[in-house]
Amino acid sequence: YLCQNVPYPIAALGGAAEAEYGKRLAAECPNVQNFCGALNIYQSAKALQLSALVVTPDTGLMHIAAAFKKDIFSVWGNTVPDFGMYPYMAGGQSQIFEVKDLKCRPCSKIGYDACPRKHFGCMNGQDFGKLAEAVNRQMEKCSANINNSNICQSKE
Repeated sequence: YLCQNVPYPIAALGGAAEAEYGKRLAAECPNVQNFCGALNIYQSAKALQLSALVVTPDTGLMHIAAAFKKDIFSVWGNTVPDFGMYPYMAGGQSQIFEVKDLKCRPCSKIGYDACPRKHFGCMNGQDFGKLAEAVNRQMEKCSANINNSNICQSKE
Protein backbone atom coordinates (compact mmCIF):
# COMPACT_ATOMS: atom_id res chain seq x y z
CA TYR A 1 0.00 0.00 0.00
CA LEU A 2 2.65 2.52 0.95
CA CYS A 3 4.66 2.20 -2.25
CA GLN A 4 1.50 2.63 -4.33
CA ASN A 5 0.73 5.91 -2.54
CA VAL A 6 4.20 7.44 -2.50
CA PRO A 7 5.05 8.69 -6.02
CA TYR A 8 8.79 8.90 -5.37
CA PRO A 9 11.58 6.41 -6.02
CA ILE A 10 11.84 3.84 -3.24
CA ALA A 11 14.87 1.64 -2.52
CA ALA A 12 13.93 -1.60 -0.76
CA LEU A 13 16.82 -2.63 1.49
CA GLY A 14 17.25 -5.85 3.43
CA GLY A 15 19.11 -9.09 3.57
CA ALA A 16 18.74 -12.32 1.66
CA ALA A 17 15.79 -13.27 3.89
CA GLU A 18 13.83 -10.30 2.48
CA ALA A 19 14.84 -10.83 -1.17
CA GLU A 20 11.63 -12.56 -2.24
CA TYR A 21 9.49 -9.93 -0.52
CA GLY A 22 11.50 -7.17 -2.20
CA LYS A 23 11.05 -8.88 -5.56
CA ARG A 24 7.26 -9.03 -5.11
CA LEU A 25 7.17 -5.42 -3.93
CA ALA A 26 9.12 -4.21 -6.96
CA ALA A 27 6.83 -6.19 -9.27
CA GLU A 28 3.75 -4.50 -7.76
CA CYS A 29 5.19 -0.99 -7.57
CA PRO A 30 7.18 0.40 -10.50
CA ASN A 31 8.74 3.08 -8.27
CA VAL A 32 10.47 0.43 -6.10
CA GLN A 33 14.02 -0.68 -6.82
CA ASN A 34 14.71 -3.94 -4.99
CA PHE A 35 18.13 -4.18 -3.36
CA CYS A 36 17.15 -6.85 -0.80
CA GLY A 37 19.88 -9.47 -0.66
CA ALA A 38 21.95 -7.65 -3.27
CA LEU A 39 23.90 -5.19 -1.09
CA ASN A 40 26.27 -5.79 1.79
CA ILE A 41 25.88 -3.82 5.00
CA TYR A 42 28.31 -1.10 3.87
CA GLN A 43 26.49 -0.62 0.57
CA SER A 44 23.15 -0.55 2.39
CA ALA A 45 24.54 2.07 4.77
CA LYS A 46 25.63 4.18 1.79
CA ALA A 47 22.15 3.87 0.28
CA LEU A 48 20.68 5.09 3.57
CA GLN A 49 23.14 7.97 3.66
CA LEU A 50 22.03 9.03 0.16
CA SER A 51 18.32 8.70 0.95
CA ALA A 52 16.07 11.71 1.45
CA LEU A 53 14.26 9.89 4.27
CA VAL A 54 13.86 6.36 5.58
CA VAL A 55 10.71 4.31 6.22
CA THR A 56 11.56 1.29 8.32
CA PRO A 57 10.46 -1.08 11.04
CA ASP A 58 12.62 -1.52 14.14
CA THR A 59 15.75 -2.90 12.43
CA GLY A 60 19.49 -2.42 12.43
CA LEU A 61 19.17 -0.34 9.27
CA MET A 62 16.92 2.05 11.22
CA HIS A 63 19.79 2.66 13.63
CA ILE A 64 22.28 3.16 10.80
CA ALA A 65 19.91 5.74 9.30
CA ALA A 66 19.75 7.47 12.70
CA ALA A 67 23.56 7.63 12.77
CA PHE A 68 23.29 9.65 9.53
CA LYS A 69 20.63 11.84 11.23
CA LYS A 70 18.09 10.89 8.58
CA ASP A 71 14.42 11.65 9.01
CA ILE A 72 13.03 8.25 9.93
CA PHE A 73 9.41 7.19 9.68
CA SER A 74 9.55 4.11 11.89
CA VAL A 75 6.76 1.54 11.92
CA TRP A 76 6.45 -0.38 15.18
CA GLY A 77 4.61 -3.69 15.37
CA ASN A 78 5.23 -6.22 18.11
CA THR A 79 8.05 -4.19 19.66
CA VAL A 80 7.66 -0.74 21.19
CA PRO A 81 9.92 2.30 21.18
CA ASP A 82 9.35 2.58 24.94
CA PHE A 83 11.86 -0.27 25.35
CA GLY A 84 14.50 2.26 24.34
CA MET A 85 15.22 0.89 20.87
CA TYR A 86 13.85 3.92 19.04
CA PRO A 87 16.08 5.74 16.53
CA TYR A 88 18.50 7.71 18.69
CA MET A 89 19.18 11.27 17.50
CA ALA A 90 17.52 10.80 14.12
CA GLY A 91 16.53 13.73 11.92
CA GLY A 92 14.25 16.40 13.35
CA GLN A 93 11.25 15.40 11.21
CA SER A 94 11.29 11.74 12.30
CA GLN A 95 7.99 10.16 13.29
CA ILE A 96 6.91 6.96 15.02
CA PHE A 97 3.94 5.00 13.72
CA GLU A 98 2.40 2.41 16.01
CA VAL A 99 -0.94 0.99 17.10
CA LYS A 100 -1.41 2.40 20.58
CA ASP A 101 -3.37 0.70 23.35
CA LEU A 102 -3.24 -2.77 21.82
CA LYS A 103 -3.36 -4.97 24.93
CA CYS A 104 -1.12 -7.73 23.51
CA ARG A 105 1.59 -5.27 22.52
CA PRO A 106 4.48 -5.58 23.06
CA CYS A 107 4.56 -9.32 22.68
CA SER A 108 8.32 -9.43 22.24
CA LYS A 109 11.44 -7.42 22.98
CA ILE A 110 12.90 -8.12 19.53
CA GLY A 111 9.88 -9.16 17.46
CA TYR A 112 8.35 -12.30 16.00
CA ASP A 113 7.88 -13.39 12.40
CA ALA A 114 4.32 -14.52 13.20
CA CYS A 115 1.73 -13.18 15.62
CA PRO A 116 1.33 -15.38 18.73
CA ARG A 117 -2.37 -14.41 18.79
CA LYS A 118 -2.82 -14.92 15.04
CA HIS A 119 -4.35 -11.47 14.34
CA PHE A 120 -1.20 -9.36 13.80
CA GLY A 121 -3.20 -6.33 14.96
CA CYS A 122 -0.02 -4.38 15.62
CA MET A 123 0.62 -4.24 11.85
CA ASN A 124 -2.85 -4.76 10.37
CA GLY A 125 -4.06 -1.84 12.50
CA GLN A 126 -1.40 0.56 11.22
CA ASP A 127 -2.68 3.65 9.45
CA PHE A 128 -0.57 3.36 6.31
CA GLY A 129 -2.58 6.16 4.70
CA LYS A 130 -1.34 8.48 7.45
CA LEU A 131 2.21 7.18 6.92
CA ALA A 132 1.98 7.80 3.16
CA GLU A 133 0.70 11.34 3.80
CA ALA A 134 3.60 12.05 6.17
CA VAL A 135 6.18 10.67 3.73
CA ASN A 136 4.72 12.64 0.82
CA ARG A 137 4.61 15.83 2.89
CA GLN A 138 8.27 15.44 3.84
CA MET A 139 9.29 14.56 0.29
CA GLU A 140 7.50 17.67 -0.99
CA LYS A 141 9.62 19.71 1.42
CA CYS A 142 12.71 17.90 0.16
CA SER A 143 11.76 18.53 -3.46
CA ALA A 144 11.45 22.24 -2.70
CA ASN A 145 14.97 22.26 -1.19
CA ILE A 146 16.88 19.99 -3.59
CA ASN A 147 20.56 20.77 -3.87
CA ASN A 148 22.86 19.79 -6.72
CA SER A 149 23.16 16.19 -5.49
CA ASN A 150 19.37 15.65 -5.33
CA ILE A 151 19.49 14.77 -1.65
CA CYS A 152 17.13 16.33 0.86
CA GLN A 153 19.13 18.24 3.42
CA SER A 154 17.43 18.83 6.76
CA LYS A 155 17.53 22.39 8.00
CA GLU A 156 18.63 21.62 11.56
